[in-house]
Amino acid sequence: MMAKIHSELPEQEVADRYLFGGLLALLVFAPLPLGSNRYWAHGLLLLFALMMLLGLAWAWRHKLSSALRRLQGYAWPISLLACVVLWSWLQNLPLPAAWVQFLSPMAAAAQGQAVQMTLSLDNFQSRDMASLAFTYFSVFLVAVLTVRDTGRLDKMAQVLVWSGVLQAVLGVALFSAHAEYRLFYANVSHLRMIGSFVYHNSLAGYLCMCLSIGIGLMLARLGEKSPKHNHWKARVVVAVSFMLGPKMRLRMLLIVMVIALVLTRSRMGNSAFFISMLAVGLLVLAVARKNAPHTLVLIASLIIVDVVVVGSWVGLEKVVERIEQTELAVADGGEAESVQARTEAARTALPMVRDFPLAGTGGGSFYNVFLGYRTPSYGYTYVDHTHNDFVEIATDYGLVGLGLFGSLVALTLAVSIKTLARRRSRLPWGISFGVTMAIVALLLHSLVDFNLQIPSNALTIVVILAMGWIASKPTIRSST
Repeated sequence: MMAKIHSELPEQEVADRYLFGGLLALLVFAPLPLGSNRYWAHGLLLLFALMMLLGLAWAWRHKLSSALRRLQGYAWPISLLACVVLWSWLQNLPLPAAWVQFLSPMAAAAQGQAVQMTLSLDNFQSRDMASLAFTYFSVFLVAVLTVRDTGRLDKMAQVLVWSGVLQAVLGVALFSAHAEYRLFYANVSHLRMIGSFVYHNSLAGYLCMCLSIGIGLMLARLGEKSPKHNHWKARVVVAVSFMLGPKMRLRMLLIVMVIALVLTRSRMGNSAFFISMLAVGLLVLAVARKNAPHTLVLIASLIIVDVVVVGSWVGLEKVVERIEQTELAVADGGEAESVQARTEAARTALPMVRDFPLAGTGGGSFYNVFLGYRTPSYGYTYVDHTHNDFVEIATDYGLVGLGLFGSLVALTLAVSIKTLARRRSRLPWGISFGVTMAIVALLLHSLVDFNLQIPSNALTIVVILAMGWIASKPTIRSST
């Protein structure tokens, strides 16, 4: 009898409030220990993910059929992420030599006459990457099962914004003090704006994602209708309430993050942010004319206030100068790192893709395998990443892995654009704008950097992808 009563409980009565809180805490924690880009931090992320999966199983123990029905609505992204996890582990499995010879002849040749071989040429690193892939998969599952109403979707977006602000404030404080110290066996220098990361472009990529969601949240807030008043006193009260209210507070938080983004002096980070904002804004004009006025107002204010006013105050011209020097460096050999220098590792790594086209060399194996591909003209500089996520994913996971990652991103982008065109609910529409903008910004930034190789940034974009799918569901309930 009790089992029957439990099975009839509605989804909103699933006791997963603490589980949702744990997911939000993970989003804030992940960037703090150097972007979680350390092995022990990988272990903490995995442990956190396992604990959340156990909590998920406990919370839904009496509603398994409801959980499965809910997950069916996310069959495509879950299937693609599951394939990424399986592919990552397959690279580490001992396979018959004939199988490896068929899937990756170069990997077989590198392992000699062994009876059993692996597709990966660096099993330690590949196992670590496989555990991270499982972590991302677990976090996606937790997100789509716990975020069932607009209240939680709104709260998740707010947490991402506040996490970005935390990074901005922390980064500005340490940058102002020119702090230098050794943390977790890494020499950390805040002579540039890096927040709790080691590399300024990693912070820029993280801020781009948080800003994108914040802008989407702001668009949702702008769409909320305020009561009209004819008396001037009532209008003054409304104006003061607006200045002290959540909309203005969110606007100020966006300004803080823009200041931090400019201070990173990241050329592509700043370029990707503004290009993605303008591109998605134009997209809204094409597919969602009803919401175009609010979008134009916000984007215009971002450009005027953040670029012209705030940007000139914190030194946006230095970012522009770096971009101009980059162009000169290509032509005249200037002092700034040129486009050619930034992309040289990726171009040098392309033969790895040709040699290991299907299965790659194994997740995380790039910097070891790359040693055998450096040309005399390239030199002997240590290179841990290609500064191009597309090339590095292709070298590590092959075209199969690149296809899986690309399909997940492309499907989410398509779903978010469809939501922009069809949804009328303010919050799902605004979140879809933020998700679309975050994807476009990250794709642009990934052309010359490696944000997806930083666990905190990869985990954050996975959660943002989940938000895109959640916002697209017409069944998502309004919070009460």
